[in-house]
Amino acid sequence: MGQDLKADALLSSSKADVRLVLPSVCLMEAISAFDWKRIERNRLKDELDKQLLQLQRSINVQTAQQLATELAQADLTNTRLLSDLFQRLDDYVMRVADRAELIPISADVVRHEARIVHETELDRDDALILASILSHSENQPGAKKAFLTGDIKDFLKQPVRVLLNNAGIKLLSSTENALGWTLERTE
Repeated sequence: MGQDLKADALLSSSKADVRLVLPSVCLMEAISAFDWKRIERNRLKDELDKQLLQLQRSINVQTAQQLATELAQADLTNTRLLSDLFQRLDDYVMRVADRAELIPISADVVRHEARIVHETELDRDDALILASILSHSENQPGAKKAFLTGDIKDFLKQPVRVLLNNAGIKLLSSTENALGWTLERTE
């Protein structure tokens, strides 16, 4: 949604310098988040349509007609924004699929997620992400590992931090920090 200015730099980083790995469930989470954006945009469209109908009835009031024109323009801009957001989503999903290794969900990951839910205060979706990361990490002994998330509040909780620390995974809260961490590793 254009909220992370450094995301392009991370996705464009050299595969030799940075190995990107992503739980496949995160792609679904991103798509679901955009579905909520579509719902929000459609609610705005419905409200704009309702207000526009009311304003168009005020034929002899110049300011009402001016506002109707502006609302019609806002409706068009809202539609373009939704289209732009979905185009960006499609582009990013394809770039991630081309650049990152996707961690599949397995029965072991699901069982681990259930244990994590009981051991921590994570929601089930975050626990599934964590279980995927921890499972993948077990197969990468000795590798320098980090977990980048904007959901830092939940993953900073003590039981979660212990799980990450025990797996040798550094928690990073921004793409800028992740890029800095990759530079530290390569120097």
